[in-house]
Parts: sequence; structure tokens; C-alpha cells
Amino acid sequence: MGRAYELGRRALEEQVSVVELASLHHQVLIDLIRTSENEQHKEQLLRSGAEFLSECVSPYEMAHRGFQDAVKALRQLNETLEEEIKRIAYAVHDEAGQLLVAVHLALAEVAMGMPEAQQEQFTRIKDLLNEVEKHLRRYSHELRPTILDDLGWIPAIRFLADGVSKTSEFADPH
Repeated sequence: MGRAYELGRRALEEQVSVVELASLHHQVLIDLIRTSENEQHKEQLLRSGAEFLSECVSPYEMAHRGFQDAVKALRQLNETLEEEIKRIAYAVHDEAGQLLVAVHLALAEVAMGMPEAQQEQFTRIKDLLNEVEKHLRRYSHELRPTILDDLGWIPAIRFLADGVSKTSEFADPH
């Protein structure tokens, strides 16, 4: 029966489907049984044919199990990556946000004792900090939209698509 296994392995390599393989096996078995006149010989053909088919499809079974194991491993990797993305997104949002608040407070404190002419420079600096804050918030949401946790995949995809659409409209002068 090692030849049946080898035949199945070659069929798998040549991308012959299990259905095609079973159909071919069935047709050959029918032809063999039709030409056999002895009932005992027909029964032996059926038993041998079943063993042959079982051995022939075993490479497909092994490939299927390997595929299932690979899918399981990829799902676990994806879950790990999702958790890491979530952690990074929250860190960008929360930790960087806290630092920016501290910088805003320190700037406000410094600006109180400054002449009005220099306060205009501080206003420009505050505006730049606000831009940084806005970008960090956007990056955080792009990494891991909270809408994903709150409502699921479809609303999150719509949110991202809207964001991309608005960004491309803004970038496209037409």
C-alpha cells in the first residue's frame, strides 16, 4: 500500500482535488468489478479498493491537519499582535497625553511672567503642541480604534475608511 500513499502524495503535489481523486478511484473500481465474474473476487476488490483509497487520501489528511495547525498558530500570533497594538496605542494616547498636559501647564506658568510680545511666541508654541497632541491622538486611534473594542469590526472599518477618504480629499486639490 506504500504505492497508494505515494500516488496520493503526487496527486496532492499536482493539485488534484480529493473529489477528482475519489471519482477516478470510483470509476476504476467500477470497471474492475464489472469485469470480475466471481463474487468473492468482487468483495476482495472492494476491500482492497477501500484500503487503497484510504492510503491514497492520507497525504491530503496530513496536509489538512497541518493547515489547521498553521491557522491555529496564525490566530494565536494575531491575538498576540492585537494585544501589543492595543498596549502601544494606549501608551501613545495616555502617556504622551500626560506629558503634553504637563508641558502645557509648564508653558502657561512660564508665560504668566512674560511681556506681551513674547506671549505671542508662546501662543505659537502652544499651537504646535496642540498639533502634536492631535496627531498623537489620531495615531493612537489608527493603531487601535476604540470603536473596535466598543462596537466591533464593521464600524471600525467604516471609521478607518472615512478617515482615509477625508485625508485623501484633503490631499487632493481637485
